[in-house]
Amino acid sequence: MVIRGDGMIVTEADAYVQLAARIKEVALRGGADVVGIADPQRWNEFVPEGYRPEDHLPGVRSVIVVGARGPTSGAWRCPDHRLMEVNGYDFRNDVAVHVVADYIEQNLNHYAMQAPSLPVGGQQPAFSNMLAAVLAGLGTRSLAANIILNPKYGLLYYSSCFTTLALPADPRLAQDVCPHPMCVTMFRKLGKTPCLSACSVEEDGCLDGSIGADGRIESSYYDRERCASRAMNFGINSFQKAMEQIVNSDSAEDRHSMINSDFFTRSCSAVSHFRESVAQCFECMRVCPITRQERKLK
Repeated sequence: MVIRGDGMIVTEADAYVQLAARIKEVALRGGADVVGIADPQRWNEFVPEGYRPEDHLPGVRSVIVVGARGPTSGAWRCPDHRLMEVNGYDFRNDVAVHVVADYIEQNLNHYAMQAPSLPVGGQQPAFSNMLAAVLAGLGTRSLAANIILNPKYGLLYYSSCFTTLALPADPRLAQDVCPHPMCVTMFRKLGKTPCLSACSVEEDGCLDGSIGADGRIESSYYDRERCASRAMNFGINSFQKAMEQIVNSDSAEDRHSMINSDFFTRSCSAVSHFRESVAQCFECMRVCPITRQERKLK
């Protein structure tokens, strides 16, 4: 048994659960919309060595995953879709996970750190927050580019915290979030869902897939390169591409025109301003029925 500060006696199991609830409340106050906890051993089934929690924090015993909504409902309705990118709607989750890590180290005397969400070498991230969200019971993959959808909020941005603090793990979701019942009905009638129609590979889009007789995802296809060429038009890659064209041009007039163009100016800006280099088109999520109720306001 454990005697709490208020004198109440609780079992160790109850204290264990209450500690997890306290940490989740810290995350919610820090800006998260959802919080889940996963056992680090769950990763062994899905990823090779080098991409597991234990590879980044020796002695890790829990992975705390936080999810936060990105764009506001008003931003979804803005006619300039690029504002969804430059306003930095995708960083609240990182703030929340730092709050959690600080709380654990400063108040509970255990190691904690934010999981790496970007590559530290090459192009492959060292850890998948998408997989973490699934293993922590916060969502399941979708037909739309395998985006992880939460049953209440749909699209969320996820960050994770590794800690040596032992916490009870949450179960994975028993039922798939995608496809929505409306999407199943639409697919059986038209052979498409809203997201597949918004960016159909048959019309030079990025998405394709099918729903089986059981109402679950049967197959999914996502053309990442095509999506990136359309959505990520600014940043390091565009700067490199533009520089190559500029230095190889034999025309001084063309070089002057390209250097002073709006495209190159924004590409230069993106090198120093991270938000300019992370583009997303959002069209598949804009039509997703799972997110509709949360975005519906007056």
